[in-house]
Amino acid sequence: MPVEGSIGEPYPHAIKAKRTDNGIVKFPVNVHSLLIERSQSSGYTRVIAKQNELVLSFVLDDDDCQHLAALLTAR
Repeated sequence: MPVEGSIGEPYPHAIKAKRTDNGIVKFPVNVHSLLIERSQSSGYTRVIAKQNELVLSFVLDDDDCQHLAALLTAR
């Protein structure tokens, strides 16, 4: 994946996000990340957004996950 976007993209000079096994991380200027934690015991998924010391998280059930996936894939 290229480090910067291409001319045809909405933000061609923006730093590309790095994909990890459990989310997306974007560097610099501040560390930004969107992480996904799936609990095998409860079946719920926790979405965690981080920016430096600020951490926000919320719980999704399977229907919420499917809805979010549909929005992200424009289906």
